[in-house]
Amino acid sequence: MSPSDPVRRAGALLSVGVRGAVPGDPRLEADLDVCAAAGVGSVVLFDVDVPRYRALLAQGAAPDDARRAAVRNVESPEQLAALCAHLRARLGDGLVILVDQEGGAVARLRPERGFRATLPSAAAFARLPSAERVAASRRQARELAELGFDGNLAPVVDLAVRPDGPLARKERTFDADPGAVVACARDLVAGHRAEGLVTCLKHFPGLGSPELDTHRARPVLGDTYDPDRELHPYRALLADPVPPEMVMASHAVWAAVDPDRPSSASPAVLGGVLREELGFQGVVATDSLDMGGAGQGSVPAAVAALAAGADLLMDAVNLDGPAEGVHHPAGALAHALVEAVESGAVEGGWPEMDRRAVRVRGLRRS
Repeated sequence: MSPSDPVRRAGALLSVGVRGAVPGDPRLEADLDVCAAAGVGSVVLFDVDVPRYRALLAQGAAPDDARRAAVRNVESPEQLAALCAHLRARLGDGLVILVDQEGGAVARLRPERGFRATLPSAAAFARLPSAERVAASRRQARELAELGFDGNLAPVVDLAVRPDGPLARKERTFDADPGAVVACARDLVAGHRAEGLVTCLKHFPGLGSPELDTHRARPVLGDTYDPDRELHPYRALLADPVPPEMVMASHAVWAAVDPDRPSSASPAVLGGVLREELGFQGVVATDSLDMGGAGQGSVPAAVAALAAGADLLMDAVNLDGPAEGVHHPAGALAHALVEAVESGAVEGGWPEMDRRAVRVRGLRRS
């Protein structure tokens, strides 16, 4: 990458959502124009366009009808494969394409749209024998690979500490027992790795105990957070001979480590605990920076996460906009990252940025 192109060097650390499902869609092509100019290194795809979904609900539509009508990027297997190919044609063959395909409630590729290998919820996955879990994971990964994806933003390794919490209610957690969580996560990772897909442990350092949902607010990991138990899955899985390739940092505040910043923007959490204490050498990603827990706006949140040591700055661009006719934020994000580097906010400067970009490009499925 040319040293004279700082915007594209910074943009290589962005993973963003885009609007539109079909090549030629004016919204999609406008978004891709901005992403191409910014040198975006990764795209994350979604089935539902959340602003459109909310608008349909406000108009009185039933939730299932609104979900079907509010198409974001996913209509059918054939359409999705064509979209992934088009994204690479526009943004470069090295583009890393990701998806949240946990199974159950969080599945962007669903049977009603023709996808054949959707996983059960995490809670149901945990009840399967180990061999069946690996086989189911491998079927899911094979379909994702055939469509053009490089990685799955799974597994969730948060413990089911709070049965009425936002994750457990949707059966996104495997179990309350750390050992059971590790066993399930290993099986999911093994199935994906067999098909060449990268995986992502989330949501570091653990979202099993908070009552608040980071989509809407910033929870605090306080007295109910037990680091010995909730960090156990990370300690075990990151010590494996070949650990998962990614860890996603949550927007929760870990009060005992950094009471002032969300984990996604905390040098003490990302550098001190994840990198130094746990020894993780892979890609540190943020949860989506358009979430309420990240703060006031994705641009300042991205700058803070970059300064804290994050490699992959994720903005789904899918909670509150942008509105029709408003430019995609990738350009503003990349320019803000350039300013952060050149102001000295990133320790190691441009050489460090380039090292992080190498780690991100390493997620591309060979």
